[in-house]
Amino acid sequence: MDSVLDRGGKQDALYEFPYHYIPTLNSNGDFLPVRSLRWGYEYISYVRFVLDRVRDIPFDTMLDVGCGDGRFLHEASRVLSDKQLKGVDVSARAVGFARAFNPNLELVVGDINDKALFSTKFDVITLVEVLEHIAPGDVAGFVGSIAYHLKDDGLVLLTVPSKNVKLNTKHYQHFDMASLQAALVPSLRILERHFINRVSILARMMERLLVNKLFILNQRHILNAVYSFYERHLLQADETNCKRICLLCQKQSVS
Repeated sequence: MDSVLDRGGKQDALYEFPYHYIPTLNSNGDFLPVRSLRWGYEYISYVRFVLDRVRDIPFDTMLDVGCGDGRFLHEASRVLSDKQLKGVDVSARAVGFARAFNPNLELVVGDINDKALFSTKFDVITLVEVLEHIAPGDVAGFVGSIAYHLKDDGLVLLTVPSKNVKLNTKHYQHFDMASLQAALVPSLRILERHFINRVSILARMMERLLVNKLFILNQRHILNAVYSFYERHLLQADETNCKRICLLCQKQSVS
């Protein structure tokens, strides 16, 4: 028979995710047994894309700026366990979630514009869907602060929404290559550019297949097939039909 401690350990092991928060009664009194993110496959695809780029870079220290709830760092820590990974966000609420899911990572509530925020500089800084949340008048200073916290010749990996996508009400702006390059000069120079998450009718149809008013698809083999199809055929795009731009940049040397 299991001891009380054994049973307690089994319960503790289940808290990889706070599953008691999944079922809910919404404000209309409707019972909802699940929660879903219709564009979740798209989100996972660009997180994986950025992570694959990071894994190609030789580095020791990485800072995720605008880490939010820590999902990118959560995935990074699984495959980069030998690296020093840190995250920072201005939202204490978001960092609270990040710390709950990533108790072994150093996660800081703070403003990257604070030059005293970190005592050391980083080999790599990631900005996953962050720049669009910065007011246009503050972008140059923000990018300069990113460069300040980088080591000489340090690298930045960033993603931003493309102007091909309607402006989200929580974003100040979306970008094309011209506006993005203007935002990065003179602090960073672009080494690589990638256009990802193709705008297509087929992608919208896939969203409706996965999550709609009648059902949420949860058959494992079908879900895997749908995701695999998306990565093979709809992840790569060009500047005219991408939802997202991903850049690898390097800190500009100060002459």
